[in-house]
Amino acid sequence: MHLRTWFILGCGYTGTALAKRVISDGERAIVTRREVKAAEALGTQLGAEFRAVDLAHTCAPAPAGSIVVCCAPPGADPAAEISNLAALASGAAKLVYVSSTGVYAPGGGAWVDESWPLAPTTSTGRARLLAEGALPATAIALRAAGIYGPGRGLVDRLRAGTYRIVGDGSAHVSRIHVDDLVEIILAAARSTATGPFNCADDDPAAIGELADALAATLGVPPPPRVPIESVTVEVAGMLAADRRISNARVKRELGVTLTHPSARGGVA
Repeated sequence: MHLRTWFILGCGYTGTALAKRVISDGERAIVTRREVKAAEALGTQLGAEFRAVDLAHTCAPAPAGSIVVCCAPPGADPAAEISNLAALASGAAKLVYVSSTGVYAPGGGAWVDESWPLAPTTSTGRARLLAEGALPATAIALRAAGIYGPGRGLVDRLRAGTYRIVGDGSAHVSRIHVDDLVEIILAAARSTATGPFNCADDDPAAIGELADALAATLGVPPPPRVPIESVTVEVAGMLAADRRISNARVKRELGVTLTHPSARGGVA
């Protein structure tokens, strides 16, 4: 079996999950964070090679023939950072960029596929769109919905009593379990496909309905509703966009079968 090298930029929640998976598969992983000490600590924890990489600056190239996966969020100058990323990945076999469904215009409850208008309402969505626009034509952009999984999700916040529903709870919010997102990244690396792919589960439930159902399952009080005016414009833009993200293309063209097709099971 050919040993692939994975060069994973921005090893936070998703990047670390990916690194653990490829290492468990017996493949080589090079993990990165912006600061040397943080990169070294993660490399030691995972038993992986490490580098300090900040895409705000010119970086040494990734190993030739490697799979470069960028999970790092955009910084102050997304286009310049992606230019540096493209140079870093110039000899790579594949460049996979983990983006966000925040690049889309609000949905008003509609199903949103990759042809939906690109008109983000948040600063993070606008930064993601700038970054995507600077990607090489050979790259694949994975537009991830809200990522959840162990230690990160509705269940933890409901148990802690810290979750609030913004507005009346009728807005649909799509999600993707981190394990499924890792599977999509693996499939993207094997594929010759390029361009954008939505990464979401099958069940974009109305946020109030989902949170109330999970609270009942957990035996905790339903979360309170708060007016949309009580949160920042950025938070309001994310939670009130009311998009039901379609995952049809990622299933059809990358052949992915979701392990967690719905967040209603409470796995988080």
